[in-house]
Amino acid sequence: MSINHIIRQWALDENFLYGRMSFICGPRQIGKTTLAQNHLELIKQSENYHNWDSLSLRQKFASNSFFFIENMSLPLSRENKLPIGERQWVVFDEIHKYPRWKNILKGYYDEWKNNINFVITGSARLDYLRHSGDSLVGRYFLFRMNPLHPHDLTAFILDQDSAWHPKVPQIPFDLPDKSFQDATTKLYNISGFPEPVRVGTRAFYERWKNNHISLITSEDIRDLSRIIHVQKLQTLVFLLPERVGSPLSLNKLKSILGCAHASIKNWLEALKKVYLVFDIAPYAASLTRSVRKEHKYYFWDWGLLEDSGKRFENFIAVQLQRAVSAWNEWGKGDYQLMYVRTKDGREVDFIITEKDKPYLLIECKMNEKNLAPNLKYFKNRMKVPIAFQVINKPGYLKQVDRGTFIVGLDRFLKILP
Repeated sequence: MSINHIIRQWALDENFLYGRMSFICGPRQIGKTTLAQNHLELIKQSENYHNWDSLSLRQKFASNSFFFIENMSLPLSRENKLPIGERQWVVFDEIHKYPRWKNILKGYYDEWKNNINFVITGSARLDYLRHSGDSLVGRYFLFRMNPLHPHDLTAFILDQDSAWHPKVPQIPFDLPDKSFQDATTKLYNISGFPEPVRVGTRAFYERWKNNHISLITSEDIRDLSRIIHVQKLQTLVFLLPERVGSPLSLNKLKSILGCAHASIKNWLEALKKVYLVFDIAPYAASLTRSVRKEHKYYFWDWGLLEDSGKRFENFIAVQLQRAVSAWNEWGKGDYQLMYVRTKDGREVDFIITEKDKPYLLIECKMNEKNLAPNLKYFKNRMKVPIAFQVINKPGYLKQVDRGTFIVGLDRFLKILP
C-alpha cells in the first residue's frame, strides 16, 4: 500500500504559496522528510535537499553561505523574477537546530524569493521556536502534517474549490469503494504513522511504539523544556490513555503523581509541544451551565489505546483535527475543534465552530444505530446546522432528521480532507 500525503497538493503548490516559504511541521516520524524528498524527486531536483543535521553540510555553510546554489541546474539571477513553474525548489530540513536560523532564512528568502521556492521541514522545535521573536512574519505559510487519512493511501486528487467544509450545506455522502474501506480499517487497527502502516502488522507497531515514545519523552522533551522529573512525566503519559475522551482533572492527577498542579500543567504543555498529545477546549459561548475549564486530551497516535471505544473516539478526534487544519490552511475559515458539556453531565464528543459559531456536532458511538439523546438535545438547543453520529459500520448512512445523520466511519471520513 503506497502512501501519498495529500498535503503535498497545497503545501508544495507554487500557486498556493504565492511566493512564500512553506514551513511543514508535525509529529516526529510522520513523513515530513519523505514528503519533501519525494517532491524534489518528482520534479528532478533531488540535489536540492539539505539536512542541517549533517556535519558536512554545516562545514559547507561555514565556507560558503550560499552553498545550495552550487548544485542548481539553472543559472539564477537576483534581478530577474522567474515565472511560476520555472523556479527551483530548495528544502532545508532541521535548519531550526542551527544558531541564528531565522536570520539566515530571512537573508536567503529576501535575496532569492523571485527564483527559489524554499521548503522548511522540522518537528516540534520548528513550530515552537518560530514564535520567539519572529523575524520571518509575512515570509512563510505554516502547514501541519497530521497522521494519515485513507485519502493518503488511495491516490486521492483534491479539488479545494469543491471540497466540503462545515459551512457548505450540501454534504457529498459518496459510498467509499473497497480500497478506501480497507485503508480505513488498516489505519484504525494500527496507527496513523507511515512506517507501521507500511509494515502492516500490530506486532511491528508495538515495537515501533516503544521506541517512538522513548524518543519523544527523552530527546524531544529535553530539547524543548527544562523538565527535570522525566520519569514522572513518563508516568503521566501512561496515565493518560484511560482518561482519553473525558475532561481531564489536574487535581486528580496531582494526588496520583504527588506533585504540584503547576508541574502537571507544564508537563502537559510539553507533551503538546512534542506532538504526543493535543487538547480540545469546552465550548461555552451560547450555553449556560456549561463546563468551562477542563480540557479533553487525545493522542496523535491512536494506536496507543487498547480500549476499542476510546481508540474509536481518539481516531475520529485526530481526523477532525486534521480536517480543521486543512480548512484553515485553505482559507475556508477560522475553524476550531472543541467539545460541549454541561455541568449536569450532558455531553457531545465534538463540536466544530467557526469564529465561535457552531456548525457541526459529532458523537462517536461505535455500534449504536439509535440516535444519542444528547446529540439531538444540543443540536436543537444550540441550533447547530449539522449533526453526525459516527458508528463503526462500513457504508452505513441514515438520515434521522433534517441535518442529522447516523453515518459509518468510512463514509464520514470520505467527506474530510
